[in-house]
Amino acid sequence: MNKFVVYGVIVLALLAACRAETPTVTPRPNRLARAVSPNALVVKNGMVIDGTGAPPILDGIVVIEENKIVAVGHAADFAIPPEARVLDARGGTILPGIINAHVHESMSPLVRQFYFLKRGVTSVCDLATPLTSMKRAPLRSEYGLAARVFFSGPIINKPLGYPGTEEFLYAVNNAEEARRAVTDLVNRGASMIKIALEPWNWKLPWYVAEREPIPNLTLEEVRAIVEQAHAHGKLVRVHLGTAEMLDIALDAGVDSIEHVPLPRLEDIEFATDGRAFAKLSPAYEAQLARIVKQKIVMVPTLDRIVTWCEGYAVTEARKRLCRQYALTPVRRFYQMGGVIALGDDSTFAMRTWMPLAEMQRLLTIGMTPLEVIRASTQTAARVCGQGDTLGTLEPGKLADVIVVNGNPLQDIEALAWVSIVIIDGQVVVQSK
Repeated sequence: MNKFVVYGVIVLALLAACRAETPTVTPRPNRLARAVSPNALVVKNGMVIDGTGAPPILDGIVVIEENKIVAVGHAADFAIPPEARVLDARGGTILPGIINAHVHESMSPLVRQFYFLKRGVTSVCDLATPLTSMKRAPLRSEYGLAARVFFSGPIINKPLGYPGTEEFLYAVNNAEEARRAVTDLVNRGASMIKIALEPWNWKLPWYVAEREPIPNLTLEEVRAIVEQAHAHGKLVRVHLGTAEMLDIALDAGVDSIEHVPLPRLEDIEFATDGRAFAKLSPAYEAQLARIVKQKIVMVPTLDRIVTWCEGYAVTEARKRLCRQYALTPVRRFYQMGGVIALGDDSTFAMRTWMPLAEMQRLLTIGMTPLEVIRASTQTAARVCGQGDTLGTLEPGKLADVIVVNGNPLQDIEALAWVSIVIIDGQVVVQSK
């Protein structure tokens, strides 16, 4: 054999041996990767929906230090030290804690712990709180951690006005008393002010006997309430069951409308050909347009309204009327660009957990799952007066975070399958 061939074979053999003994080189970390603190709590391995309405981050990460969110982004952009505590989302979805912006009788820490926090609802807004219950509620009680609660105090209205019971009514007789009522409630810890404009004249999508009208605030009194509340930095939320007194609320400059300001029967043409929605009069649509223009948020509590109405319906045809009556105005408001926040009117009699039924009603009017989540987080925080601190996964916000199994953008019911709950940076629920 030619000696040059022999030498070539030997060289090739030596090179092969060297390659076999060379260890695998681990790629260096991205020099631009952000270092995570060893003391951080990290939630990763899931899709992040931040609550702002932005597109989801498919392989996202949320970094928490103490009780604040310090970073949100793509997992590949962060270097996590072995000392950090890591929670595995297991391919699920990471979101802000859900906020139910309209509930009642929720001051008990046990209620807020069992019915809300452990189900992924990290904050609630109690919108008719007796004076005796207006006490700042710490997150932790002798029962453990509970959902945050923000409250309005009793409803400001005329004597004998809605809601009628002294416990939930703060009665005023004139504009000056109304101003003092607002200041008193704020001093007692109210995060918002609630009033009612409720004439009790019609609520069902068919003619019924006229009811005795009840006392209501005047435009002057509502204006006084709004001015005083805004001077204290508080929003005014108005219970409106019908459109009869809607213009007073709009003229006074309220901040949110609770429930649906249902149109008069002459202002709605119900569909009888199988369509899901009715036709609204130009006059009523003009009122809806005013709500949109004034940037007033609607908290429609659709499921409660539809369920209540169906309770009086003896035929399937009338049940369809109930759905059209409640859903059509909200659908049109949404189409006009109106802002909607989630609240489902949960009470001790009909206590809800994750408010899925209300979310499904919002999907019915045409909202996308991403919009429904935003209504349940960022916008709900806003109408509760907590938009600066809660409702989104953004640096500087309080660390209220949940993880659910599955993708709620494909199936909203995934929100019922909560695997991790974090409130104020503390882990409350962690599925094994």
